[in-house]
Amino acid sequence: MVSVPDGALNFRHPLPGLYRSGNLSRLTERGQAELLALGLGRIVDLRNRAEREVDAPPFLGRTEYLNLPLLPYRNQALNAASAVAAGNADFYRTYLEHAANHVTVVLGALLDAPPGPVLIHCHAGKDRTGLIAALCLELCGTPRGQIAGDYAASGLALVDFYAEWRRRKVPGAWAREAPFAVSRPVDILAALQYLDTQWNGLCAYLSAFGFSSREQGRLRARLLM
Repeated sequence: MVSVPDGALNFRHPLPGLYRSGNLSRLTERGQAELLALGLGRIVDLRNRAEREVDAPPFLGRTEYLNLPLLPYRNQALNAASAVAAGNADFYRTYLEHAANHVTVVLGALLDAPPGPVLIHCHAGKDRTGLIAALCLELCGTPRGQIAGDYAASGLALVDFYAEWRRRKVPGAWAREAPFAVSRPVDILAALQYLDTQWNGLCAYLSAFGFSSREQGRLRARLLM
């Protein structure tokens, strides 16, 4: 088992070539050194500019760091669908339906990274990171029970994070956000089931949006190292 860098939020190692985390701004100086000691080829930050301004990335300017927001501001269809999502399952299907090109760009960044394992993170490390991690695990043939387990691990890891978030919210705002603060296995499994039903699986979905079967094979080999 890999030790957690000091100060890391929601950090784990689901595949030999893949680490995942919440935002890295909480890392102590020691934690930053511990993270870099993993020999990462790339750190992919899935957050948008506003999030980066609030919680500045500690590795900005290093060759390993790359910012690729998974949720574009100007995607009207995505924004409209996200606004009516009732929970995480709806949210993840919305990502897959309306941000497919961004998904494949992120996977391409993992594939083309310099040698070494890669790390993906967003703010809490649950939703955007959770979806990309689930797709990587699915691509590598991981049993879905294990995929669901990796996703659900965010629930325990983020108890204090969401308690702090709730304290900062007025009751009405928290009531709207609470359904999205959980990590139910059924939600990530629903996203994978969407790919099965609508696309005949992840591989066909990725191929349809320009991430070829050859690239999929190369990424699989890299993640399994």
